[in-house]
Amino acid sequence: MQKRERLLIVGAIVVLVIVGFFLALRWPFSSAKKAAEIDMNTVKAQMDAGEYASARDALQQVVAADPANAEAHFLLGLAYFNLEDYTKARESFMKALELDPARAAAVHHNLGALAYQTGDMETAVQEFKAALEADPDDPDSHYQLGATYLQIASANADMAYLTQAEAEFQKVLALSPGKPEALVGLGTLYMNQNKVSEAVAVLKQAVDANPQMREALFALGVAYYAQGETALAKETLQKFLDTKPPERWAKEAQDILAQLGQ
Repeated sequence: MQKRERLLIVGAIVVLVIVGFFLALRWPFSSAKKAAEIDMNTVKAQMDAGEYASARDALQQVVAADPANAEAHFLLGLAYFNLEDYTKARESFMKALELDPARAAAVHHNLGALAYQTGDMETAVQEFKAALEADPDDPDSHYQLGATYLQIASANADMAYLTQAEAEFQKVLALSPGKPEALVGLGTLYMNQNKVSEAVAVLKQAVDANPQMREALFALGVAYYAQGETALAKETLQKFLDTKPPERWAKEAQDILAQLGQ
């Protein structure tokens, strides 16, 4: 199994986070390869620290010296993605796939996230389906596909896409019980269907398991608000604000709190 890093879209709030590396056995390598590996470990540490420009610069040097290094092209795609240079991200991911077809699941997954981020939902669906053809039991790709269907449903008021989204989220929970992103996705879906009680139930599961998860706190606060549970809505949205979310999210929560008289 290849090392993989995948981009994860959380709920309908559209937040991208990096999922960690999937470690695998390596074939034997020479001392020269060992030296290169040390450099790659440094690059990965930069990526983990959010130093994407530094990682990009280092990886550009790696691929210039070793154009056949599929892992370097793949990581360069991640660096470009996080720097919002989506054209170059796509080029790097495609080059990684050309050099190493065994990376198909991870590459198509990330191409799907890229398409989602740029608003091309049709391509996102195609890419996530391609990722699942390569790795049918990957909960992250099932989740991403569900989140994409949910976004399409919200934009087009199409109940058929809500049904497809729910099926994908349920597959996630069958493969990875209690996965919080899937619970938030289901909660958001139930809110779209006006099933407020069901939304509160699954979102409480997500918050109980992950008390600091911003997406879960925000969605649960909104669900409590819709349910008329004023005190719980205030308490939950304040907990959300205590996580110091991005300004756009914070404003949405503050607007609701203002309507609740806080």
